[in-house]
Amino acid sequence: MGLRIKRLRLEGSSANAGPYEVSFQPEGSTDGYRPLSIIAGQSLTGKTTIVDFIEYCLGGARLPPHDEVRANVKASSLELDLGSTPTVIERSAVLQASEFATVWQATLDTRDGAAERRFPVEPTSDPNGLSQFVLAASNLDGVRLSDSVVKEDTGSGMLSIRDVFRVMTVRNERLDSKNLVYERENFMVTQKYRQTIEVMFGVYDNEEAVLAAQQKRLSQDLSKEKARLETLSISAERDHPGGRAALENTLDRQSLDLAELNAQLRSLDAQRRSTESASIEIRQALEASRQKETELQIRVRDRRSLLERLEALRLQYNDDRRKLHFLLDADRLFDPLGVTECPACLKALKRTPSISDGSCTLCHQAIEDPGEEGREETQNKIVEAELRALTARIKSLNEYIVRLVVDQESLVLQLEEARLDSVASAQAVDAITESPAPWLALRDRITNDIMQLRLERQSTETGAKAWQRVERVEVLVNSLQTEVKTLSAQRRKKRPDREQVVALLSDRFVSILADIGYPKLGDAYVSSDFVPYVRGLKYTEASSGGLVVIALAWNLALWQVAFEQDADAPGLLIIDSPQKNLGHNASPEDDFADASLVDRFYAHAKKWLAGDGQGAQLIVVDNTPPTSLDDDVVIRFTRSAEIYPYGLITNAVD
Repeated sequence: MGLRIKRLRLEGSSANAGPYEVSFQPEGSTDGYRPLSIIAGQSLTGKTTIVDFIEYCLGGARLPPHDEVRANVKASSLELDLGSTPTVIERSAVLQASEFATVWQATLDTRDGAAERRFPVEPTSDPNGLSQFVLAASNLDGVRLSDSVVKEDTGSGMLSIRDVFRVMTVRNERLDSKNLVYERENFMVTQKYRQTIEVMFGVYDNEEAVLAAQQKRLSQDLSKEKARLETLSISAERDHPGGRAALENTLDRQSLDLAELNAQLRSLDAQRRSTESASIEIRQALEASRQKETELQIRVRDRRSLLERLEALRLQYNDDRRKLHFLLDADRLFDPLGVTECPACLKALKRTPSISDGSCTLCHQAIEDPGEEGREETQNKIVEAELRALTARIKSLNEYIVRLVVDQESLVLQLEEARLDSVASAQAVDAITESPAPWLALRDRITNDIMQLRLERQSTETGAKAWQRVERVEVLVNSLQTEVKTLSAQRRKKRPDREQVVALLSDRFVSILADIGYPKLGDAYVSSDFVPYVRGLKYTEASSGGLVVIALAWNLALWQVAFEQDADAPGLLIIDSPQKNLGHNASPEDDFADASLVDRFYAHAKKWLAGDGQGAQLIVVDNTPPTSLDDDVVIRFTRSAEIYPYGLITNAVD
């Protein structure tokens, strides 16, 4: 999950300029990414510009303003993994920030053969925009943040990639600005920073509502795609009932037939067959077409005869069903016996015959009395059973008739095609006597067959493409169903406790400070509003060097704990100038003048990336990283015209 940076390419604005490229992949590899990537070099060489372009490609609002960039770069392309999908995002870099981004689900080397999609950059709340597309890789798309944490009826705004930049990127100026958690910014910026962290760890108060909104949106998309799938399937089944596999087999056969006809045509042009051989072949074709027409006529006639007989049988079945229904109704309405007079003396009976005391009151014979209701129930069950069996036979007969009708329609179409072929063959035979050279008639026939076969193949290709669209939508429907199930599982999952998350961050913050070697470390923790404290004091009371170490420890803690807890986070951290106010950059009397602080910072990061942090990514911009990290330097700018590369824009030499 999340995003991993692999390559940044700046396209030159002229044929002689660029491209300018920085790779974050292992040396000699065209896949994967380095866990630790260091951008080294002198000041004013474009190191920070690389970070600017990474954010710009991901949906940032700011285009790097430097003159050498505006003069030499027309577009920027970022290759990265979004989730597990290789992706390239490109934005124009001419004059001003572009309003659209072009996206390929491919690499920089393979995007020419991949499908191209365009996403609007503004507004970042657009559900179909670039910001939400990038955030989807971290399960952060569609997240709405309340404008107020106090009033429940206030409005809300969509979380954007620019909000996540505050967690993902640590700029040079932020390391010692006493604005580490944006508490000196506009109130909404401060609130959004805290809300972003809460959303990442799943402890945001509105988390359940967020997941419900995401699930509702995905369910709507799923319903829409299901309807689209049904429409495409009906259309494909109606126009091309064979299915994709059958159509592809037909397409292969047609291609072979077409190749054979072309070969015959070339052979005919080369040999110019004699009149006799041409006449024999044309007459044989006529005889074959007439024989096929005759066979199809017989089959069509037989099918029509069978349908007529079955139709009569269906009418008889329907009549029998009406009779059975009438019998059931008559049994309910009329006395089935109806004996009112004595059959011997013809006098009116004083009472209706019945079974009494085990004998018939009319003939006085002994009989077991099932009761009037029992007799009627037995008779009704027999009639109803026969009615059900008859209904089943009618249904089976109807289905068989439908299949026969479809088969008959297909045979009629084949018969019509055979008739047309027979007429064409007869015309070809007639043309033999009129043609100045018999081979011309044969050549015309083959040419017509080629044209007809090409039209048929074009129709088959159209059908195959229609089924391909159906299959693509099926894949999309399955993917959406999986996402909906995943969100349902997340909604059922027990949410982590916010205090527990703060405790994890606080413990990791203290641990990192100790690993880096913060002088006189004691009483350090992170408060519930994500503000670091050291020596019992708010971090803003620390010296300039202390501010930098605290900023590094806090952002490393946030990045590491989020990754280990499988939080909805990018998994990427970018730090600019970690040596600021440390080592030789600090005052000699300062506790932070110890150069080993920098070494221990890098050692801690590398150790974690090789252990619990396997799969995460750290990008560091550093003027002079320790020599022990030379293997982790992805590019080193010299700012010297004699030593390549001078800077990011290699031809922008003073």
